[in-house]
Amino acid sequence: MWKIYKGNDQDLSFALDCLYCQAINLEEFKLWIYRIIETSSVDEVPVYFYDLLDFDDSLFKLSKVIGFSVKSYLSCEGEYSIYGISYIRGIDVFDSPVNKLEAISYLKLNEEILSKFKFFFPFIYIEEF
Repeated sequence: MWKIYKGNDQDLSFALDCLYCQAINLEEFKLWIYRIIETSSVDEVPVYFYDLLDFDDSLFKLSKVIGFSVKSYLSCEGEYSIYGISYIRGIDVFDSPVNKLEAISYLKLNEEILSKFKFFFPFIYIEEF
């Protein structure tokens, strides 16, 4: 069962962290939502997930659709590792707190972040680095 509910939102938090760190884009986030819907029973999917499928606004407005603030559970090193995924994907990261080499170094030290990313987003190919 996915952790996507208020008070138990670690999986939703990770997906949003990936979105905010630009490791995924909004369309890929929506593909993750479809994955949740497809792998869960109807009564396990929060109503706001269906609303998120239609979301097409500024990312800072996502919490309004979700209905609660989702906190990040990542350490700084974990967040920097996600930026590493962004850089490996060739994304021109806007306003990153770390440069490409630092971010990729953090990712190498935190391989569990890459494993989790691959599990959450199996439809995204990540080149070896």
